[in-house]
Amino acid sequence: MLEDNADTRAALSDALESDGFEVFATGDGSDALDHLRRAPKPDALLLDLYMPGLNGFEVYRILRSDAHLATIPVIVLTAASPAHRTGLDVAATIRKPLDVQELLLTVRAVAGGGRTPRAEP
Repeated sequence: MLEDNADTRAALSDALESDGFEVFATGDGSDALDHLRRAPKPDALLLDLYMPGLNGFEVYRILRSDAHLATIPVIVLTAASPAHRTGLDVAATIRKPLDVQELLLTVRAVAGGGRTPRAEP
């Protein structure tokens, strides 16, 4: 999970771990990419778009240009309007403020190989 807000990151990590998921969470895009390159490929990546430093749009572009990482399903977490998210081919989009149950259902579906409908405004 790549989320810059420490409280949100901790709460989502707790919810996902309680639901049985193994979670790597960071607020730094470079750290996330380093981890993704070293670790086994995850079932999904939760990606905040607007962050300081290497933002989610940049991380997304790097992921899609790397043959090893390009197939990781991405779930975008954002408050951005749909117009600000154009050009992203993601497994799902969850609008902030986040609903934890919606997040868990979406992650279960994406990590299980199914695609969920894109949650929109």
